[in-house]
Amino acid sequence: MIHQKNFDFSFSGLKTAVLYDFKNRPPKIRKSKEYIRAIAAEIQQAIIDVFISKTLKAAKEYRAKSIILGGGVAANEKLRKQFKVQSLKSKVKFLVPPKKFCTDNATMVGITAFFHHLKGEGQNWQKILVNANLRI
Repeated sequence: MIHQKNFDFSFSGLKTAVLYDFKNRPPKIRKSKEYIRAIAAEIQQAIIDVFISKTLKAAKEYRAKSIILGGGVAANEKLRKQFKVQSLKSKVKFLVPPKKFCTDNATMVGITAFFHHLKGEGQNWQKILVNANLRI
C-alpha cells in the first residue's frame, strides 16, 4: 500500500495478513505475550509508515505548508514523534494539539449534541435524511 500512487488508506490487506499469520501459529504462540506484543508493534508501525508516507506525498503534491494531526489517533505517541521527525525532513510544518485535546471525534460530536439539546435545539433528529454516499 505504501507504494501505491494514490492517497487512499485501507488496511484490510494488513488485517488479512495478520489473521493468516495468527492462524498459522501454534496455539501456544498465539497466546504468548511476546507474540501479541510483537504483532501489535508491527501492525502499529506498518500503519504509521503508510499514514506518514501518504500524507507527506499529498502535502508535497498539493504544496501544503502545514499538516494538522487531530482526533483520537493524534494521541498516539509513536505517531506524533515519527510524524514530527519526517515533517522536519520534508520541511512541512507539523501541528498537533496537546494529548489532552486529542479525543475521539465521536466524543466531540456527542458533546456538541448534548449542548444543542440543553438549548432545546435538535429536537427533530428523526427527520434527518442520511446519505452515506455523499462526496466531500
